[in-house]
Amino acid sequence: MARMGGGDIGPELGGPAEPMGPSPFEPVERPRYITFRRALFLGAVGIAALVITLYVLASSWLAPEAAFGIHDRPVNILILGTDRTYDDHGKPMEGPVRADVIMLASVNPRANRVYLVSIPRDTRARIPGYGTNKINASHTLGGQDLTRKAVEDLVGMPVDRCVEVDFQGFVRVIDALGGVEIDVDKDMRYVDRAGGFKVDLEKGAQLLDGAKALGYVRYRADALGDINRVKRQQTLLKAIARQAVSVRNLRKARGILGIVSQYVSTDMSRRDMASLGWFMLRTRAELESETLPGEFSPVYWVPDQKRIGELVGTMLEGFSEQGVGR
Repeated sequence: MARMGGGDIGPELGGPAEPMGPSPFEPVERPRYITFRRALFLGAVGIAALVITLYVLASSWLAPEAAFGIHDRPVNILILGTDRTYDDHGKPMEGPVRADVIMLASVNPRANRVYLVSIPRDTRARIPGYGTNKINASHTLGGQDLTRKAVEDLVGMPVDRCVEVDFQGFVRVIDALGGVEIDVDKDMRYVDRAGGFKVDLEKGAQLLDGAKALGYVRYRADALGDINRVKRQQTLLKAIARQAVSVRNLRKARGILGIVSQYVSTDMSRRDMASLGWFMLRTRAELESETLPGEFSPVYWVPDQKRIGELVGTMLEGFSEQGVGR
């Protein structure tokens, strides 16, 4: 076909088309750049995911059910404070050792609570192999193991672990924590020449060092004697729990564990201890304290078995009643 005049105005009809450049209606692919903000965001997401993963793994491994291997009831830990004495060289002296403090801590992961039951040392109890006596005599007669059996028979629940600390160890642990904050309920003046200690405290909120804290829990010169004393023991243990999981003391955990291993006798493993610490941290170290139900008699604190059964039922919250058995 002949061309029209006026020069070339385009390709011949049916010929190959010349490239005409990108269409203004098609998106142009541009290079992608990771901005600083985007990198920061992705890094934060990655760290958050890692923290959550570690938290879930730690929670699983340190859960009381996993650490102690107990799934059908709370974990029960017997806490004993003994009156062992030492010579001038710091060596323990021979002779019978009495249990001055007897407590049962019941860790309930389903209710997210720790129940702390104080057992007055004059509680009437059946001591296996020895008949009826004050429960603190069990330690003198058969040590930690016999006291464990006596407590199990008394409350009708198994004891899974035991922690025992004497007066010197108590003082060292409190001092390692940097003291403990207590609102002393009244002026306390008391001298026990037979026991070799004295108490000299003023009423009011204050930071007690180990020696003063020991005097606070041993003071018994008031109307209700041992019953008021166990209430102060509960108050102190709650304060110790809060102090132990504070940020300041978490930084000193290794040193505190060293003192604990030196002065505290226990059958708890390091995983057991870590599990309890983790549980207390998650539950904000809240303890619910009770004194073993009972009433005064001329010689004993006489346990009320019906009310003890009701208390145990409360401690088993979230578990079936079958969890009471061993």
